[in-house]
Amino acid sequence: MKRRVIAGLIALVPVLLALWYGGIWWVLLLTFFTSLGAYEYYVLIERSGYRPARWFGFAWTLALMFSFWSLVPVEPQLVLTFGFIIIFIRILLSQQGAPRHEDNRDPDQSETDAAAQAQDHKPFRNWALTAAGASYIGLMMGQALALRLLPNGLYWMLLGLCITMINDSAAYFVGVTIGRRRILPALSPKKTWEGTVGGWIAATLTGAAIAFWAPLGLAVWLGAFIGLVGGILALFGDLAISMLKRQIGVKDSGVFLPGHGGFLDRLDSIMFVLPFVYQMALLLGAG
Repeated sequence: MKRRVIAGLIALVPVLLALWYGGIWWVLLLTFFTSLGAYEYYVLIERSGYRPARWFGFAWTLALMFSFWSLVPVEPQLVLTFGFIIIFIRILLSQQGAPRHEDNRDPDQSETDAAAQAQDHKPFRNWALTAAGASYIGLMMGQALALRLLPNGLYWMLLGLCITMINDSAAYFVGVTIGRRRILPALSPKKTWEGTVGGWIAATLTGAAIAFWAPLGLAVWLGAFIGLVGGILALFGDLAISMLKRQIGVKDSGVFLPGHGGFLDRLDSIMFVLPFVYQMALLLGAG
């Protein structure tokens, strides 16, 4: 626990500074987070035995994120389209010239090579897994980047972050205290309906309170609505990474944050909530 708290406090300092100053500092922070998240994702996929185009996917993820920065004169849909095509070509070309196994090889080595080659010859899965990681992380983190760069972006970010953190904290404490009925024990055995509903109520109240306090021009009822939907999305963001980890058979997504798992574990809920807040901000004319 002590290790977890210390690691969390150390990581919190640059986040708060970048959040406050915004601009290039926020871009640099999101670049760092996106890079680590993408690296963790492709390492996890490789652990499961597949062969994604790791570095192509890594570059595509960052390109998607940067496409949401107003100083980059390329639209996200263009990066998304050409990324799908380039990755498909890369995976397709990787199938050419695959070595064939010789009968005089060591049997154990032959079985290992055969397993690896079998995955190399599943190009559609490798392409789909590469594309899924890049589009998921790149598009979500790109909208998180763009949210802070909006007019009053600091307050929009506070809205999204507070909804997420208070929802998660309330869900944990209510679940530990009175939680009995499990939601999806196969994916997240500790999550209960009691804790989840408690988190949603807390997120709704948080959204209403920030709408009342912050200079965003939001009606209280609209802030409450954003809080409620944000709380629901936080649950599914968490379950998305849990699904990935369970399928691969690991507890944490990485080792970058001692006691906290990986960056994907820390960003899971945020990557669903902040894009929603960003889209709501655009819908309400904040852009």
